[in-house]
Amino acid sequence: MKFIADVMLGRLAKRLRLLGFDVLYVRTLNNNEIIRLSLEQDRVILTRDMALSDRPLAENHLFIKSDLVQEQVEQVLLTVPLETPLNPLSRCSECNDLLDRILREEVRDLVPHHVFENQEVFLRCPRCNRLYWHGTHVMRMAILGRKKQTAKNS
Repeated sequence: MKFIADVMLGRLAKRLRLLGFDVLYVRTLNNNEIIRLSLEQDRVILTRDMALSDRPLAENHLFIKSDLVQEQVEQVLLTVPLETPLNPLSRCSECNDLLDRILREEVRDLVPHHVFENQEVFLRCPRCNRLYWHGTHVMRMAILGRKKQTAKNS
């Protein structure tokens, strides 16, 4: 499932990308452009804008109810089919590009010493060169979201 987020949902877009979702987010897109891209690329519109959600061509949308980003993530995860696999740390939280695995030795001087000592797998965005590793925050988001989704479907 692919998404496009409106200007009010930048933090949500970043969190969903960390969970592996393809989320298009460009702060400068207006509502017409969001609808056009949603239709062209088969993306679900994530919005907090009632005017956008009421537009007939924007029927493939999810109106985000909360102002709190963790509740927003949970709402999205509750709408995604349970069989949809999460793929944490497969996308850059900034660029949305797929991450590449890099050799551990390449990051020795680029990450904190304790991270280098405790992590085996490192990833890098090919566009912005941002580095990633499997910390606990992404896994907690994924586990919490899936637990709530499973509970809802029980």
